[in-house]
Amino acid sequence: MVQIALLLFGTRFTRKKALPLALIALLWLVLGVVIIIDGLDGVRYFPLRTFGALLLIESLVTLFMAASASGAQRAIFTFKGGIFCFVALMILSGRSTSDMLLAIFFGFSYFITAILMMLAAWVVRFERWKQTFIGGIGRFAFAVFLVTPWPTHYHDTLSLFIGMTLILGGINTLNIALSLRHLQQGSSIFQLFAPVSLLKNVARRRPGKVFDARDRGAQGQGLTVHIWTPEGTSVNPALPRPVINRYIAAVDSNGVISTGHAALEMSPDLYISLYPATEIDRSPGEFFNILKATQENNVPGVFQPSYRHEADEWCESTRKIIFSRYNEASLRHFWEHYRQDEIYNLTWRNCSSSVAFALEAAMDGVLASRHHDWLAFIRLFFIPELWIAAQLRRRATTMAWTPGLVADYARALRALVDLAGMRLKQEQKAAEG
Repeated sequence: MVQIALLLFGTRFTRKKALPLALIALLWLVLGVVIIIDGLDGVRYFPLRTFGALLLIESLVTLFMAASASGAQRAIFTFKGGIFCFVALMILSGRSTSDMLLAIFFGFSYFITAILMMLAAWVVRFERWKQTFIGGIGRFAFAVFLVTPWPTHYHDTLSLFIGMTLILGGINTLNIALSLRHLQQGSSIFQLFAPVSLLKNVARRRPGKVFDARDRGAQGQGLTVHIWTPEGTSVNPALPRPVINRYIAAVDSNGVISTGHAALEMSPDLYISLYPATEIDRSPGEFFNILKATQENNVPGVFQPSYRHEADEWCESTRKIIFSRYNEASLRHFWEHYRQDEIYNLTWRNCSSSVAFALEAAMDGVLASRHHDWLAFIRLFFIPELWIAAQLRRRATTMAWTPGLVADYARALRALVDLAGMRLKQEQKAAEG
């Protein structure tokens, strides 16, 4: 979440807040250690009941928001609210069996996360996959520690879970803050967080060139993310599999597989739509081999000239996500360098990943303002769409971007930018008035 928030607020804000962010991360980390020690020494000072009551309120608010949401957003809100409600009720019940149930629940959650992390790292072999695999082993060990009451007891479960969550969040934020030391004049937050192997050419910026969020689309230009969903481009899908059809592939009654497609358009002259120049062998025997994000799986790619050309050759996009706020200069700079390598890789450089990273380039600094205060930055973390966008990005970057993930990610970013941008405008008008 911190990465996306920093991306939206831009370079100027980030460079000024790097040191305070590092101090907050250290405080977060120390607090996590203290909570764990507090749970282990047998005398708990952590206000567990108060925490449970606040968590219950948060869960009810989330479930209320889920009732008015739709699509993937509704499913995410319902899942999050249901989990929080369960945990809150277990905490407030105060029973010993509740502690055991929480231990099993948290342990199982860490176990599933660890397995998925290690499996994705081993199969996909994305950038820094070894570090991710080691992190998965650590999560697996912690899952065993949670479920096993020795040398502690089940009543320490919540303290261990909260403390470890704070420690991991603090370490992640501290790494981000330390990496900001290398952020020089003319650099971009987007470049700092993007994979080096994917965007090595984009990092070569023109000296002194700073992109401002206010330097976005003018004269009626618009930014549109086009999505061709697997189910929408498949003729008579054979089986009603909502999750698989939405995020992976759909199979029609004739056995033809459709994986969908994604493209990004900024009128009047920018269009990003990447295809393999020749069809990739997707037979079952080669399935795991082609999933590896390695150089041997790179094939020649081709960029489509325009949306109109692609729609006429194939069909109209099934979904369009339109952005009114974006950084035109940053997006054009990304495209200028990204298009130099016409390489396609099914996992790390496909149509969906191209759109996802282009969209992030377009979001660079869109919430920057003259005030650059902490209050606006902190308020961003209370917008649910930031949490949704962060979860979607995490899943995609450790496995692969798909049209379905790009669609949900783009919708979350659009809602986040529109809501936060509206607040910034209101604050600026109030300050000027």
